[in-house]
Amino acid sequence: MTSRERIAAVLRRQEPDRIPMVEIHIWPPTIERWQKEGLPEGVHPEQYFELERIARVGLDCSLQFEPVVLEETDEWTAGSDRDGAVHKRWKEQYATCAEVDQLVKTPEDWRSVRDRLQPTADRVPADLPARVEALHARGEFVVLQPNEPVWWTWRTLGMTRAFMAMAGEPEWFEEMVATQTELQLELLRMALETGAKPDGLWYFSDLCYRNGMFFSQKMYRELMLPWHRKIADFCHDYGLFLLLHCCGDARDLVPHLIDAGFDAIQPLEARCGNDVRIMKPLYGDRITLFGNIGVDVLATGDRGAIHHEIVSKLEAAMPGGGHIWHSDHSVPPTISFEDYAYAVELTREYGSY
Repeated sequence: MTSRERIAAVLRRQEPDRIPMVEIHIWPPTIERWQKEGLPEGVHPEQYFELERIARVGLDCSLQFEPVVLEETDEWTAGSDRDGAVHKRWKEQYATCAEVDQLVKTPEDWRSVRDRLQPTADRVPADLPARVEALHARGEFVVLQPNEPVWWTWRTLGMTRAFMAMAGEPEWFEEMVATQTELQLELLRMALETGAKPDGLWYFSDLCYRNGMFFSQKMYRELMLPWHRKIADFCHDYGLFLLLHCCGDARDLVPHLIDAGFDAIQPLEARCGNDVRIMKPLYGDRITLFGNIGVDVLATGDRGAIHHEIVSKLEAAMPGGGHIWHSDHSVPPTISFEDYAYAVELTREYGSY
């Protein structure tokens, strides 16, 4: 089977020839370390370990402001993005950017910019059909990647301001989510009308943190689930899968994601309490569990612990399909090349159906 066939099978909760193995992000410092420990120069770990490829193609769902660099030092830059939000980014240190300021802070600010969210042709890559076809020819699974509507609203308002709006001005918050959702639905129609045939849609949205959901389950069902369901219904009507990247402890969120129609949840951070050995019997016939290989365990270098982490989770999550092998977030430089290779070797040994 190709990567595309293998991933599609498990998203349908069917058993492929072997478990798909994916890694969406290996840190640059990790690759630098591994090159000193045996990874050939110029060879990406995905290629070296023959991992499955999920190719992501973006759609422009922004307010389409021109980015501006506002301040710069030898160590960092601060600038506005296409939604008018200002972030600080470090040049050398690999780290998440920091929120500094936002253009949209009030309902009046929102009303002054919302008409910029029009479904214009320039938001869809002009070469989309050719790109998808070329990626499929390599056997890759191809997803479109617009901004997830809730996450887009948070980033546009700033998370603290967005949380206050959710609690105190829910109509305004939901209007922003709804406007972004409707934009995306039209852009997806436009993308498919070009003749492009992607395999799915992949949202990246951290709706949880280490102690659970950022908001109540009731708030999710009232303000967000209806819009997620509209996206899911559209995807399924057109034969597309809908995947969600959500960091943190997602255990309370997963049942609601199933109701919304998501086909997969990733990366299931083990350090936050997610465990496919427990989640598979509860949800594995309704949603694909993508990830959960604890990088904290791999970083110990303890071969017994690594063996247990890999084998026990494969044995629990593989039956019936519905599981994709992946770290429980991304691969940091605390993991040696030798120990990661051992985890891959174990998965090859125990991961066949």
